[in-house]
Amino acid sequence: MANTGRKQLDLRALRDRRAAAILVVVALGVATPLVARLTFPYWVGASALAQVRLLIRLGGLFVLAGAYPAVLVLVRLSLTDVSVYQHRALLRLYPVFCNVFQVLVALDGFLLVVWPERFALPVFWADLLLAFVGVGLPPVVLHHQTWLAGFDPHEVLSARRALEEAGPLPSTRTPLDTLDYRVLQLVAQSGSDVSAVMINDMAIGARDLNLRLHKLVALGYLDVVDEQHGPQLTLTASGTDTLTLPVSLFTWQTNDLELLQELASARLGLEERQPHKVVVACARCCERLLRGLLSAHEPPVTSVGGKEVGRATLGELVGACRQHRLIGRFEDNILSALNERRKKIHALQDERPIDDQDAFILYTLTEITARALMAQPATASMQPRDD
Repeated sequence: MANTGRKQLDLRALRDRRAAAILVVVALGVATPLVARLTFPYWVGASALAQVRLLIRLGGLFVLAGAYPAVLVLVRLSLTDVSVYQHRALLRLYPVFCNVFQVLVALDGFLLVVWPERFALPVFWADLLLAFVGVGLPPVVLHHQTWLAGFDPHEVLSARRALEEAGPLPSTRTPLDTLDYRVLQLVAQSGSDVSAVMINDMAIGARDLNLRLHKLVALGYLDVVDEQHGPQLTLTASGTDTLTLPVSLFTWQTNDLELLQELASARLGLEERQPHKVVVACARCCERLLRGLLSAHEPPVTSVGGKEVGRATLGELVGACRQHRLIGRFEDNILSALNERRKKIHALQDERPIDDQDAFILYTLTEITARALMAQPATASMQPRDD
């Protein structure tokens, strides 16, 4: 169903057991002022230091177990409007405040044990109970912070089980698109931090992001693991391999795995600053594209200049495609320029050898060429055409 652009309350999230745990903590935290007032007669006679201790602990619980998580719950249920940066800041600051509060509670316990006559409340069991509550409530919220970020590992993994139960699917020419590629990039850049994935600044809506995560986990590009840091999104080998491909590949309609492999090899060579590797991969890619055009011609072209098509050079293939009018002037000019750049790999004594700049130009020309040829209709490569 298409997104209408109107905000929709996410009340389904309340069915999650993590939501129930967080709401219990919020209820206890919000109730601390009432508890303090009802127990006033029991601690009003304590020393000034004991009263300060009590009020600091109750105030910390009210903020960190009540008010602060309540705001995060409102944001999670779409009951309030905050920007991505505000939401991210709220989630990042909460663990910091909790850690500071835990340190203060630990110091408070130290003072209580060392000098109870000066710091303890008149009722010792109340001191112990408050200490346990102060130590235990905020970590419950931290333990379920993936729910606050809008991530449900069980729901995401259910997509994989549903795909397995559906049986074999008909082959698809383009299983991934550019948005899927961006989500893979997002997971790689986030370091498996679920909060950074779910609350991102890549202009991917929460609904679309969840759908993409379901798809990528079901197809085996992502995985969900529950280890030391809780539920995490991790890249699989297929996901890592996909990130080596140029993003523009996902807008092309091709089943040619060898072509994709050559383009990926060129991309890796460019990132590794190996210009000769880029030249070889780009030349093979263009040769494969041109051989495909020649084989699709009616009748198929089997020889070029007395050679078999499979043994022809890039320049000979360009000439044969030009002769049979399989490429237009635009593609002809680009391929000719690419062939000239390729020749620099065999630089003469007085010529400058190929460098990173040449490799970048060659790679760019290859992408332009592949995109121009693959954007043609399927029948375009079978018929001669005019410029």
